[in-house]
Amino acid sequence: MYALGIPHSECLSMKNKTFAALLRSLFLIRITIFVEVRILYELAQCCAQIANNDLCELYVQSEEGVFLVHKEAGEPRKIKCRKDFRKIHFGICAIQLTSHVIGEIHFNSPVSERDKQIINVICTWVAAELERTGSSSEVFARQRRLNSFLLDVAKSIFHDIVSMDTVIIKVMNFAARLVDADRASLFLVDNKNQELYARIFDVGREGEESERNNKEEHKEIRFSMKRGIAGHVASTGEGLNIENAYKDHRFNPEVDTKTGYTTKTILCMPIFIRGSVIGVVQMVNKREGVFTKDDEDSFETFAVYCGLALHHAKLYDKIRRSEQKYRVALEVLAYHSVCNKDEVAKLQKMEIKDRIEELETVDFNYLRMSELEKPLYAIAMFKELFQDKFRYDRDELIRFVLTVRKNYRRVAYHNWAHGWSVAHAMFVVLTQASKDIFTTHEALALYVSCLCHDLDHRGKNNAYMKTMMTPLASIYTTSVMEHHHFNQTVTILQQDGHNILKSMTSSEYKQVLSLIKHCILATDLALFFTNKAELNKIIDSGIYDINNNHHRKLTQAIMMTGCDLIASAKPWYIQTETVKVIFEEFYEQGDAERLNGRDPIPMMDRNKAHELPQMQVGFMRGICLPCYELIAKVLPEASFLRDQCERRSELMATVVRHLVVLSSNLLQRAPLE
Repeated sequence: MYALGIPHSECLSMKNKTFAALLRSLFLIRITIFVEVRILYELAQCCAQIANNDLCELYVQSEEGVFLVHKEAGEPRKIKCRKDFRKIHFGICAIQLTSHVIGEIHFNSPVSERDKQIINVICTWVAAELERTGSSSEVFARQRRLNSFLLDVAKSIFHDIVSMDTVIIKVMNFAARLVDADRASLFLVDNKNQELYARIFDVGREGEESERNNKEEHKEIRFSMKRGIAGHVASTGEGLNIENAYKDHRFNPEVDTKTGYTTKTILCMPIFIRGSVIGVVQMVNKREGVFTKDDEDSFETFAVYCGLALHHAKLYDKIRRSEQKYRVALEVLAYHSVCNKDEVAKLQKMEIKDRIEELETVDFNYLRMSELEKPLYAIAMFKELFQDKFRYDRDELIRFVLTVRKNYRRVAYHNWAHGWSVAHAMFVVLTQASKDIFTTHEALALYVSCLCHDLDHRGKNNAYMKTMMTPLASIYTTSVMEHHHFNQTVTILQQDGHNILKSMTSSEYKQVLSLIKHCILATDLALFFTNKAELNKIIDSGIYDINNNHHRKLTQAIMMTGCDLIASAKPWYIQTETVKVIFEEFYEQGDAERLNGRDPIPMMDRNKAHELPQMQVGFMRGICLPCYELIAKVLPEASFLRDQCERRSELMATVVRHLVVLSSNLLQRAPLE
């Protein structure tokens, strides 16, 4: 008050008892009452006493209009007034905050200049306290809302940790609610490959993604941590608040272009656990305005809960996968065992030739081979490929091949005979069409992968495994059976007396196992289309180079698919017999699906067996022939695969046409009932 021109002692000397009481009253009000109207009403009464006015009127102003305040039942009440204040000639004192007037005190008798000065000082002081207390109250209210929100987060997330996907959906929904965003995405960090990945993204405020979760299969997307806004946040650990996405060079507009959605504002924040970034949440388009510093601060608190939830979900997922692996292992052990000594001794006594000429063509009829000849010829092919290039133990090779045979189930098609025929196809390609192109380790990985590529196949495809929620589908999220085939291969190699790779150094062993995994996973037909499109694009652009590691791996992947489909390039009598057992297995899966209340796809529906010839022509022309055409581009000497497949598909199409004509004629000749 002294700074406003009124000495402290003089203020107190004027009506000092009343004034001191009023200050004490105001101080108590400031501490105990946070309702603005009550404070202003007490202020008006105090000012009336100072001015010796028997009566004054208080008018308060808000966004809703102007109100007269009067006391009713001991509490101040507001009554709506006209738009303009009522004018009283005896004096008006405005109560003004920094930016606007919040009220006026109207006196019913004259007020002296000295009293006006004192009243103005008190009103200024009270207004300042109201503004400060209002700001504090807003902070406290926001903190209470955040605390309540985080309590809901903790209850919801930690109560329902049944899978990583469930936690991710909840985190994204809560994140969008927290900052009032239209959409949210969560990307997890893969430090090993320096990538971000997600299987669920773009969750809206209403939780559309969680509704779709049971209807659609999520496909995992991956991208480098060096790319985009999320990549920058993951790499630096620093959040980004972007007011205009299209003006930021790190923003990729491709998704907007494809979906028609328009990204305006982005808040991208890291999630830490033990000081390391484990994920990034990207929130898009605040409903009103732009993301604020308060949004950033709130999310930092929220991120602690996110980190704990994701960490616990990973632990839960790891435990669950371990349990499922244990169940699968018990099942496998109950069904399989390693080869016995008698089987090994029988093969040890037999002579294995250095070269078997009839094996040097894909026309070789593997269907007429005896059960003893298959492992014997598999060993012979291995010997011809690697005898002088790679050191291995003959007895261990015998045990390995016999145990591989034992670990193929007796299903209609994906059995030991199929595994052998695929390995034979790779043998022909390696000896006839790709000499000196691949290293010994690469050729070894290709041959072993073909021999083992369908180990422990159950006669059901990946879609069935996922739909029926089998233990295998719980362990592997993508390429379910192919991952299992690879793990079975490793398990056999780890058996005592079966490690045909034991002469290798540790680094060589890891390299070959990595190649085997790559090759076996490539037999997932779902991956073929992506590999084919990418390799065709490279070839068409004129930059294909077999010495380029990526191009080389794509070539190996396409070779694996080609060998897996080798029946389509074999003589007619072999192909037709193979088609029969393929569809026998397909129909068994279709029957199993129907028993579980699901309609099988036409290819697996025995009620649509009459469509088999047309489906086979479509399969050969849509998948097999394009695969062999691509192989011929990168390995010209393997063009015989394309030529033979083309002839077989033409023959099959001709047969189908004749069947259609014959069927039509029979229908025309049929007597009318």
